[in-house]
Amino acid sequence: MNVPAQTVRPVRAGAMRTATRLLALCIGGEGRTASIGMLLMLTGSVLGLLQPWPLKFIMNVVATKSAPPAFLVSAQNFIAHVIPIGNNKLALIGLLCLALLLISLTSAAISVLSTWLLVSAGLRMVFKLRCRIFEHIQRLPLSYHDGTTVGDSLYRITWDTYSVQALFNEGLVPSISSSITLVGIAIVMVGQDWGIAVVALIIGCVLLVLVRRLEKPTTELSTRVHENESRVSTRVTQTLGGIRAVQAFGREAHESKRFAHQASESLKASLRLTVLQTASQSAVAVLFACGTAAIIWMTARRVIAGRLSPGDIVLMVGYTALLFKPLETLAYTASSIQGSVAGAHRVFEILDKKSLISDSPHAAAIKTPVRGKIQFDHVTFGYKPDQSVLRDIDLTLPAGSSVAVVGPSGAGKTTLASLIVRFYDPVHGRILLDGCDLRDITLASLRREIAIVPQDPVLFDVSIYENIAYSRPAATIEDVHAAARAAGAWDFIQALPAGFDTLIGERGVMLSGGQRQRLSLARAFLKDARIVVLDEPTTGLDAQTESDVLAALKRLMAGRTTIIIAHHLHTVRYVDQIIVLQGGALIQTGTHDQLLEQDGLYRHLYNLQHQPHLQSAGVP
Repeated sequence: MNVPAQTVRPVRAGAMRTATRLLALCIGGEGRTASIGMLLMLTGSVLGLLQPWPLKFIMNVVATKSAPPAFLVSAQNFIAHVIPIGNNKLALIGLLCLALLLISLTSAAISVLSTWLLVSAGLRMVFKLRCRIFEHIQRLPLSYHDGTTVGDSLYRITWDTYSVQALFNEGLVPSISSSITLVGIAIVMVGQDWGIAVVALIIGCVLLVLVRRLEKPTTELSTRVHENESRVSTRVTQTLGGIRAVQAFGREAHESKRFAHQASESLKASLRLTVLQTASQSAVAVLFACGTAAIIWMTARRVIAGRLSPGDIVLMVGYTALLFKPLETLAYTASSIQGSVAGAHRVFEILDKKSLISDSPHAAAIKTPVRGKIQFDHVTFGYKPDQSVLRDIDLTLPAGSSVAVVGPSGAGKTTLASLIVRFYDPVHGRILLDGCDLRDITLASLRREIAIVPQDPVLFDVSIYENIAYSRPAATIEDVHAAARAAGAWDFIQALPAGFDTLIGERGVMLSGGQRQRLSLARAFLKDARIVVLDEPTTGLDAQTESDVLAALKRLMAGRTTIIIAHHLHTVRYVDQIIVLQGGALIQTGTHDQLLEQDGLYRHLYNLQHQPHLQSAGVP
């Protein structure tokens, strides 16, 4: 059962507001690189504004008999004193071609450098966002992880985080560059002929209206694509994570069919988005073509009327192309921003989640040695407001004692242990450690005092040494070896070819169940905590392995407050106290012998486990 994390309800904020928020979150530290890159990019844009002018002068030199502008003649005469190129029209055309080439080469070189700087800044933003969301997602409560697939979280960390780079490199940077280019082109065109400039700007306004109308459907389809891709990732993760069951039951074809269905849904969503984007780009292209035709027609009329020179046709058409290029960039940028904002929303759905389990403002770290006395003071807890899993638990666990928690499935055994570790907090009542409310203790210092041995050992795809040292990374080699000996793991580790350096595979698949459990015990020994929580530590083990693990458990429990969650009652006969839960209520407490004398649930469960199965079934 799951308890919802406290969240800031995800609101589909406006695209620009979400984009601005994400960029502000990640741009810190990239200001210098981004500024230099932007400055170079703007320099390249200014150089780009000069490109139509050599073409205009070439056209006028070729098509008219009028003298070139005085500054061109002066430049040609100056160069002729250095290089013998002559003073004829052909030489002038050659110089203008050379100028056009130099403008293009310089602009290209600046573009390469600025792109490298800006893209590197964008990728570093992705790196920082990934680290931030990964760190945050680890600190969310277990209720979030219980209710969220690994595949979805994986997709958000690996792919949705690229939204910040898209917003920066495909949104912010082109928007600034294109806007400045538009202003420069508008100034030049108005200076040449304000009527033509007005027509071009009207077409630009129509384009902006078109882009605005496409904003909402593009965002919705982009979000759908991200969600479907996340489900595909989830399907792969779940299938490969359970590959043994898939192969053992011959369900490969079934899983392939389920994957194909999910991938098909993702394909359909992507195709719908592609159709919308392609249609919008086609509409923009038609709009540009109409605008270009109108500008050529208006400029040609003015040339025929003698108001403009033939070169002005080339100039105005060139600037029209330059004008529509940033407009086109802005149109595609808007589409790109919409797609990126869909990923940004999914990122903030994680970052905006606030865990109910956190340090209170007055919480203090544990400074004195922990004795280990635990008190449940009328504790009530439920994963949902209207469903109590534990009800009015009033209980004291003496320091250094061993306590078993038993009861049928769903009685609240694991929940009770989870409250001690503060995976959750009580809805009513309080839990005390040595007389101090757990909520007044910092999480880090509390969990340093608790070692957990879960029913299913949590091991990582690293060496045996690293798995044991996970509970105390600063431990010495001698400490790790001592923990392995105490847990009864030394002999099997030494028998492995690489010993403590042996890689054990994901979740320890290279080891047997008993070996995995002994490594989990070694980790608890190494932590040397005052409180130990054992969750069905012998489940699934054969008789000999169970005996060995129980011997190690007795060594681990010595002198520590120990809470054992147990179904197999023969493993808890010698604990100091047994707690019996049923339906979330505490119904019996006592030792094994005391509870067997009572006609209660404990004796019933014990008899069920110790009567021969055939006899209980009525078979003679």
